[in-house]
Amino acid sequence: MPHPSRPTFDPDLPPRVAARLRARPERLIPASARPSRGPTWRQGAALTATGCSSLAVLALLFPAANALLLPLLCLGTTVAVIGLLCLRNSFSDDWADVIMHAFWALPASFLGVFGVRGLLEQLVGPLGAVVPGDPATAVLYLTAAAVGAGSIMRPGMVARLAAENTDHYVLPEDFGRPHHAGRREEPEAHLFALLQQATDRVEEGIRVLGSSFDAGHTLPLLREEEWRMSQELLRLRSLRRELLLRKREAVSEKVTRALAPQEEAISRAQAALAERVAVPAGYGERVHAAVTAHREWEQCQEIADRAADYADLALSSSQDTMRTEEIDDSLLSVEAAHSVREELVREAVDAGSSLSDALRRGRGDGRAEEGG
Repeated sequence: MPHPSRPTFDPDLPPRVAARLRARPERLIPASARPSRGPTWRQGAALTATGCSSLAVLALLFPAANALLLPLLCLGTTVAVIGLLCLRNSFSDDWADVIMHAFWALPASFLGVFGVRGLLEQLVGPLGAVVPGDPATAVLYLTAAAVGAGSIMRPGMVARLAAENTDHYVLPEDFGRPHHAGRREEPEAHLFALLQQATDRVEEGIRVLGSSFDAGHTLPLLREEEWRMSQELLRLRSLRRELLLRKREAVSEKVTRALAPQEEAISRAQAALAERVAVPAGYGERVHAAVTAHREWEQCQEIADRAADYADLALSSSQDTMRTEEIDDSLLSVEAAHSVREELVREAVDAGSSLSDALRRGRGDGRAEEGG
């Protein structure tokens, strides 16, 4: 059965964010793997900046704290290096790898921290006459605050964007595992795959057909419909799976009969959503037919362009004369293919206008119901 093949994004997501996430789909988080709690990336940046700044103030005010602050900074640097390796999934695959990396990361961190502190001592050492603490160590912690917070919140960081916008995209995995369930087991996945296919076919039509196919207004509406349908189909899938679980756990026929109204509601919702999907899916089929006709015309044109070469080959290798009607057949095929192409493109454009009107009316009715 067809299955959703790509992520679907909320049209309200900023275009640059959507482009970054679309370019790295492997970093997106499925709904089943999204953490329910824990600090966000922004909270992590705030904690890093606040903590390091506070320790910088401590280094300036209390000289005795340096005996603890410098080793603490070395340990923090080591943890940051190992954490970066784990995040990249390049050198650390398990806890044994993490421990092994600590044997080189910890000495490297000590050398780096104390080496940089020695350079800073020459630059900010005179400030020691003004403050009671160690200005070089304070500068180190202020630098760690700026670098740590900046690296966490740097623009375009895909992992952060994916975690912060989990409510603004849907993955194929959210509709179940492909190739492991049929249309009857995962009807929502089947319907959504048809809707995605329609959007993909329209995008292909814009690329292939060029200016003769105007879908500039239809495609954004289709993407909005794809996003809205993804939310409705995921909700339906959740309720349907919950209902199936209740039926399997039913201890008596009385419980099964009590579930009948909910089962009927699920069936009606599936039928209604299937009707809604059929409209853009039918439009996608028309666009696909126009694209096929366009490519057929292109291929016939290529054949006609080479007809003279093949005719020369036939004349040079045979004493029989080449019949001109055989050469003209290719030109007639080009004309016929072009006529079919033009007709199907016109039909696709008309269907797109009708679909746009229908989607706009649907949006208007939905907003009116919300307002009512």
